Amino acid sequence: MIALIKRNLKIYFANKIGVLMSCLGALISFFIYIVFLQQNLISSWQSLPHAKEMLDLWMISGIVAIAGITTSFQALGQLVKDRESRTWDDLSLTDLTPFQINCSYLTATIFISTLMQIITFFIMAVYFILVDNITIPTTALLPGLVFIVLGAIGASAVNLIIVDLIHSSTTFSRLSAIIGAASGFMIATYMPYGTLSKSAQFVVKLFPSSYEAASLRSLLLNKLSKKFLPPSSRYQMIEYLGIHFKIHGYQLNNYSNALMIVGMSIVLIGLGAVLANRYQRKS
Repeated sequence: MIALIKRNLKIYFANKIGVLMSCLGALISFFIYIVFLQQNLISSWQSLPHAKEMLDLWMISGIVAIAGITTSFQALGQLVKDRESRTWDDLSLTDLTPFQINCSYLTATIFISTLMQIITFFIMAVYFILVDNITIPTTALLPGLVFIVLGAIGASAVNLIIVDLIHSSTTFSRLSAIIGAASGFMIATYMPYGTLSKSAQFVVKLFPSSYEAASLRSLLLNKLSKKFLPPSSRYQMIEYLGIHFKIHGYQLNNYSNALMIVGMSIVLIGLGAVLANRYQRKS
């Protein structure tokens, strides 16, 4: 299984252009924000103190989570190629079970997604520090890394289920474009959570990456909001920006978010095992 993980990582990183395009794909949302969204959003946030800094930190959180979704999906493209070329059938002749084969792809994907999220965070943080003079709270870095890893696990588990249902590279490429465009809406990054309808908010809470984004927002904005906002305004901001979700009236904290991601990932990985076994029986 370890050999298969190494093989998948080597294939991914051997394609230098593919790695670069994957990184640029993750940063498309960043470019969209800088060019099209930033000034419009700032003008609507003028009543808030330090509006630009709060907006930049909020957007960093969402775009890092988007990067986790898009790069993990791209990394799982190798699974589609291996099934299309019947390499999966050769692997199934080894001692590895279908679940172990799936887990090898999943583990490699989690590593790739984590790395790409860190790179995305670094690029955005450096840009906003230099251009907008924001401050990244150092106390948020370590717990933020934990949530990046958890988000990579959650996003990879969701995408594994999707990829398990795909049988051709053509379908994968088309779906990749859809996921890249929709991911920002799925986790309430392009539009603040508080502006969404109840049904749309429910959909947002179905994705593990939404909880990653919420926790990153909390970690990056907590110090700034406590310092410059009165309690009533801070509570409204938490609701509006999707910093803490509510489920049946219970407001989730970062610990609850971590449990949600872990729980959803376990269920999704279990479902992935069922689909892998079904695929092997069919083949």
